[in-house]
Amino acid sequence: MGFDTLEEDSIIAALGTVRGIGHVVGAVPSIPGLNSFSRFDACFINASAAAVGEQPAPIEMIARSRKPAVIVGTLDELVAQFAVVADLNRDFILRPWQPEELLLRAYRVLRFVEAAEVATQSPIRNGARRIVVADDDATTIVMMSTILKHFNFECEVARDGVQAFDLARKNKPDLVLLDVSMPHMNGFEALTALRSDSATRDTRVILVSAHHDEAEVVKGFALGADDYITKPFNWGELMARINRTLHEADER
Repeated sequence: MGFDTLEEDSIIAALGTVRGIGHVVGAVPSIPGLNSFSRFDACFINASAAAVGEQPAPIEMIARSRKPAVIVGTLDELVAQFAVVADLNRDFILRPWQPEELLLRAYRVLRFVEAAEVATQSPIRNGARRIVVADDDATTIVMMSTILKHFNFECEVARDGVQAFDLARKNKPDLVLLDVSMPHMNGFEALTALRSDSATRDTRVILVSAHHDEAEVVKGFALGADDYITKPFNWGELMARINRTLHEADER
């Protein structure tokens, strides 16, 4: 929805290679409002498309829907529409895109829905769980907070390791998501501080890193991390790791 003819044809052609069927929804859908999405498994939405007359822009329409969607646009548009993109059943692809990546994104948003359904069946969803999200990257904080709040977790944000340690000591959260690379006190140092303090030594900690480095993983577990996840992470995987870690804590 919202693409020019050339990009529409490219998307439909890519879907055709895996026996997918694409259908173009015009700027003014034949079925008004959100019902125009109802018969589709997922949508491709042009983040650049503007509103037409009284019809809202496609990105605004999909924001009101629970339909899985891949948002196509620029990095600036990703940031501007992050509240829409950061939902569990959304993904984003930057122009110029390749057909293989487009199909991968479509596959992932459909799998995210399956993962979300599994996660919502967890008894943890109904608990009053509190999580400290520690990261110095604003985009990561918004994304993680959006996911966690979707599952009724209470979120507290720390911008560095010192803040993460202080919040954990003061508020005693159920879990800390601790980025490895942070100013003032990095994730390993903050983890060491947490494990060395009697008030926080049993707090569950999942380390988050942008590096696929086996040495970092080994170091994290050696310092007492309960789990480790690398960026960019699958949102379903993040919820699965959180649920598993908290479930293990409940059983002790």
